[in-house]
Amino acid sequence: MATTLSSLGLAAVVLGAGLNVLAMNEEAEALAPRISAGPFDRLILESKATAALVKTAFSALTSSTNGAVQSFPMISPEGLEPLILHLLPVRRSAHDVFGRGLALLVVTSPGKRTAPDMRVLSGLFDLTPAEGKVARELARGNSLEEIATAHNVSVETVRTHVKNIFAKTGSNRQPELVALLLGLSAP
Repeated sequence: MATTLSSLGLAAVVLGAGLNVLAMNEEAEALAPRISAGPFDRLILESKATAALVKTAFSALTSSTNGAVQSFPMISPEGLEPLILHLLPVRRSAHDVFGRGLALLVVTSPGKRTAPDMRVLSGLFDLTPAEGKVARELARGNSLEEIATAHNVSVETVRTHVKNIFAKTGSNRQPELVALLLGLSAP
């Protein structure tokens, strides 16, 4: 999965128990020393404040079956471009792909974004094809009515898909979901 995200231009780190780095793609390695693996493969972040937030979120995520997706800004003390870190739980059938991985840390930079690739959405959140299409349309800024018309389904069907997407991504509101989805877009 980290390699797949690499092909989309996204930096990704697969995290195991204790915030250990199990895998890191080339894009994530290129961010060193801002994000790296230290002694005993522990995740090291340039910002101590962001590291504390990620640690707390990772602990909550791994102690609950309903861990929510969370995003954190990481501001560089050296004036480098800020980064957005997205901590995504590994759930259900995704364990087949990630093995001992408990979470995926995807790193993006703020700026111009487009709707994420369907394969990324489906792979990260275990979305059905229909849910992936709805999520992508939401990220493009389309309303539920516009999505229903474009896909020739009822608005109620789209609402059902949105509820499922909320459950699978850990989002609670549509703006939060859209921000998360846009954060998964290739820069």
